[in-house]
Amino acid sequence: MSKIEGYINLNFVFEGQTVVELAKEVGIPEAELEKTLATYNHYQKSGKDEQFKRPNLPRELSHAPYYAIEVTPAVHHTMGGITIDPKTRAQDLDGKIIDGLYAAGEATGGVHGANRLGGNAISDIVTFGRMAGSQAAEYVKKH
Repeated sequence: MSKIEGYINLNFVFEGQTVVELAKEVGIPEAELEKTLATYNHYQKSGKDEQFKRPNLPRELSHAPYYAIEVTPAVHHTMGGITIDPKTRAQDLDGKIIDGLYAAGEATGGVHGANRLGGNAISDIVTFGRMAGSQAAEYVKKH
């Protein structure tokens, strides 16, 4: 199954047999959608996207069915949170250890510096999650 089929099955996709039908389905002015498609198709035919500089416009959008899907920004990884020490102990704003509080993964900040390479969150949570679990277990045994 293609991605678009999966989105259709999840009811994320609007569909229209005409541009007018699709515009009504998504609640936007018909003239705006027609203008947007005409502009895109012009760029696609010319091979140059003057508006967004997309390097690849694979096909003209001139045949039904027409599809639309809402795309919104989303957070896929946070780069801030609880500061921890090398033993995963949480620190307050002054850098002092908060007794009995351990943290790992996206709840923590500062592990990756100012940026993170894609995929590094997995090694982060596995490594620091195990460490935090071990540290918390030791803490409980002592208290």
